[in-house]
Amino acid sequence: MTIFNKLFMQKREATPGVPSSTAEQPAKIEGANYEAKIARISAWRPETALVVSAVYRAVELRAKTEAQFAIQYQRKNKEGGNFTPDMWGPGGDLNYLLQVQPNPISTASSLIEQVVIRRLLLGNAFVYIERNEWGEPLNLWLADCGGYNELTGTYTLTYLGDMGVKFKVDAPREDVLHFPNTFRLQQGFWGMSTIQYAADTLSLIKTESNQALETAAKGGRIKGIISEKQPAQGQGTLAFGLLNPEQVQKTAQEMQERFYSGHDIVSMHGMEDFKNLSMTAQDMQMIEHLNMGLDDVARFFGTPRPLLMLDTNSHYTTPTNATLEYMQRTVQPDIIEMEQEFNRKLLTREDFGKRRIHMCEQPLLRLDKEAQAKVDQLQLQTGAATVNEIRQQYDRPAVDGGDTIYVSTNLAELGSEKLRGAQPTPAPQPAKEE
Repeated sequence: MTIFNKLFMQKREATPGVPSSTAEQPAKIEGANYEAKIARISAWRPETALVVSAVYRAVELRAKTEAQFAIQYQRKNKEGGNFTPDMWGPGGDLNYLLQVQPNPISTASSLIEQVVIRRLLLGNAFVYIERNEWGEPLNLWLADCGGYNELTGTYTLTYLGDMGVKFKVDAPREDVLHFPNTFRLQQGFWGMSTIQYAADTLSLIKTESNQALETAAKGGRIKGIISEKQPAQGQGTLAFGLLNPEQVQKTAQEMQERFYSGHDIVSMHGMEDFKNLSMTAQDMQMIEHLNMGLDDVARFFGTPRPLLMLDTNSHYTTPTNATLEYMQRTVQPDIIEMEQEFNRKLLTREDFGKRRIHMCEQPLLRLDKEAQAKVDQLQLQTGAATVNEIRQQYDRPAVDGGDTIYVSTNLAELGSEKLRGAQPTPAPQPAKEE
């Protein structure tokens, strides 16, 4: 059994410090017993990490963004030698599998979402390629891996099919899309969960969140000094109290337990004065410490703070810059790795340079009309696209003269006299009638 199997076959235990039901919650919380309030997040129970809203947002944002890419099976055409989607015959079937329905119980976008989520939270994501008798892909199933045999190069998989749970023993590696996380175990083969790396940070955030809510509910952590009623002067008694120290200590302990049990006002028998010392500096900085922990979450998942809705004083360009940074530094590397895994498992070595699996980013600009207009304008001015090619993206008919290529010199036609610096030949004027 590999290390990977041992880690995932551990018995799941209840999270320490968190009651399994409301009935198990204690009637009161003993004073200063903060160990009972600590909510520990287990590295191998990723669902518990999602209670931290920043983690949920970071994981969902990555999954939703990368699932928008259209996975296209392309081949070089004979006219221009460019890669274009193959929508005929087996190529059309493969594109339908990649872009619409990878299997009878899921959609293409939901499959990629689950791949990204499992990669981040579990460290590895697996997709089983079910093939027909000719070796062509028939279905793509999201699978759980039970192990990998290094000697035979096969996986042991479990996946939910259209007819229930299925087991696949000795699945060849050519039929398994394996997406490991960035940091890996066992000589770079098994991916390691991001949650495992961030476990201590997430535990700190969850604990501080619980403590902050509890402190706010009580109006702050109560700290004070109680004193007994002193006898009046001139009565011939020394300045000794009416109560002994044990009684004072017992009264103080009862007050503390009542405050921590949720009571706002308590009676003090035999006590005359209660001097509130207010909250400590550490208590007043609780939220600030919590934000420091959220910075760590942003770093672990490669998600800028504005995209996690953490910045309240940012100006209008901050989300735009954050989105650009996120696309270049986080999403793009993931997409390239996924493309390579699709290419090496769905295509052969003979297909290299002739066919490819490409994840198209065009759907990302679908609702951002301003950004899409800037991209279209730049492509038109640099000659990267024609008017008809741009119109084709919006399902609009071609126009006469729309296949002309322009460059940025006031949109002059490529090869025209204006580009060569010559004066255009004046058009012939009609003869005047006498």
